[in-house]
Formats: sequence, structure tokens, C-alpha cells
Amino acid sequence: MTVTVVPVPPVAAPPIGPGASLSASLEVVEHISRNQVLDVYDAWSRERDCRCVVKLLRPDSRGVDRRERRLRYEGELLMRLRHPHLVSAYELVDEPQTMIVLETLTGLTLDALLEDLPRRLPLHDVLGLGVQLCSAVGYLHRQGVLHLDVKPGNIVCPETGQIKLIDLSLARPPGRVRAGLGTRGYRPPEQEEGGVVSPAADVWAIGAVLFEAAAGRPYSESPGDLRSVRRVPAAFAHALAACLDPEPLARPDIAGLADALDDLLPTDLQRRSRRFCA
Repeated sequence: MTVTVVPVPPVAAPPIGPGASLSASLEVVEHISRNQVLDVYDAWSRERDCRCVVKLLRPDSRGVDRRERRLRYEGELLMRLRHPHLVSAYELVDEPQTMIVLETLTGLTLDALLEDLPRRLPLHDVLGLGVQLCSAVGYLHRQGVLHLDVKPGNIVCPETGQIKLIDLSLARPPGRVRAGLGTRGYRPPEQEEGGVVSPAADVWAIGAVLFEAAAGRPYSESPGDLRSVRRVPAAFAHALAACLDPEPLARPDIAGLADALDDLLPTDLQRRSRRFCA
């Protein structure tokens, strides 16, 4: 008789508690979150004398080369990027393990904000959000990188009114990607199916985020004309419809989308201000 042995996946050790050391200069304040690969901690930096956010591999993911490479790539990328609407990295730590030390952001994520509101934002806030996302994502594109996971959970809305786009764990240059990379509902058909992705993929994601913020429901649950669920200017509905075109070449570029959204903002909120949720 042949016996098939099914390997049992390793059980991850629980997150470490407050007061434990992540490194010689980083002490855990609180565990923030855990996904299938990463742990994120609120930590105290003795070197900087302030709180920060630390991103590192879960214990059961350490030693997996591709995961180590992805985390290091994200850290190196964040260390060379500087933009007011992108989360900032302070340091890429090597010992005792690879860790990215990030700025602490205050405020709600957009998905949490939409939960607290009647599920949709005032139109001028949606437009301001879009202009700021175009600013951040356009900067990434000029650095030769796609974000590929623009979604409400990756957008922090501080009280300052200046949004921050976070989590570059999926960021990479344009090219072919595996099917299903990213988050369902915020990835375009070519990313869903595992095709070649270009800057147009992030344009689709921005369109899906703005549709949700304006309509009060995810685009995946309510595809179609935005004007069927909310009274908005025709130019705005047309801009979102273009972003969400299944054909990448039919979508606007980031600069064109930013111009279209900016033209719809009140004069005192146009590009010179770019405030959101102020």
C-alpha cells in the first residue's frame, strides 16, 4: 500500500508583544497587522526618539528567498522615493532580519473613512483625492514603477488633507505578471488574467477607487455609468468610464486624468492646493 504524506505547513509563531526588541534600536509598542507574508509593528525608535512603523516577514516566511527579495526590493524602492503623497521610509535594516522602518501616519484609511461616512464622499473631496492619487502614481511611473495595488485600504487620509499612498509590496516595472496579482475589485482585466501590465493598470485602479468614493459602493458590485447611482457632472462620469475601459490603450494617461479632475475642482482647490478631507 502506498502512503501519501501531505506536508504540513509551518505554524507561524504569534506576533511578539510590547516591550520586545526588533533590533538594537527598535522596541515593539504594539502589533498592528499580519497578512500571509508580513507582520507590521508600531515601534519606538531609540535612534530617532520617536514612534515608527516596522514591516518585516512573519517568522514562517523568513528564509524564503523570493519573499526576502520582495521585501528588500520594496525597502530599497521606498528609500529612493520622495513624494508628499507617498509613505516615507527611514531605513532598511539588515540585522537581525530584513525590516523596513517607515514613518507613522495618523488618520483613517479611505476604506475606514467610507465606513464612517454614508459610504460616499462629497464630490470635491473625490476630485481632490483623484488629483492627489494621480500625483503620487504619476511620480511612481516616472521612476519606472507601477504600484499595482491602489485601493482604499492603501490610502491614508490624515487630518492635514494630504493623502498618503502606502504599501509598495507589489510594485514593479511594467511587464507580465502572474494572474490574480493585487486585490480583487481594484485590478484591471489584464492584471486579473496575468497579462502584460503598463501604467494603464494603475489608471484603472484609480478609476475604481474614485467610483467607490463617489458611488458609495465598489465598482465590482455596481459596474456601469456612475450617473445611474449619483448625480455628478457628465465630464467626471466620462473620465471614470474611460479609466475603467477594459482596453488599456483606451484609458487616459495619468497626466490627462489629473487635468480632467483638476478642471472640475473649485478654483481655490485646484492644483495649487490639492487638499482632500481637510
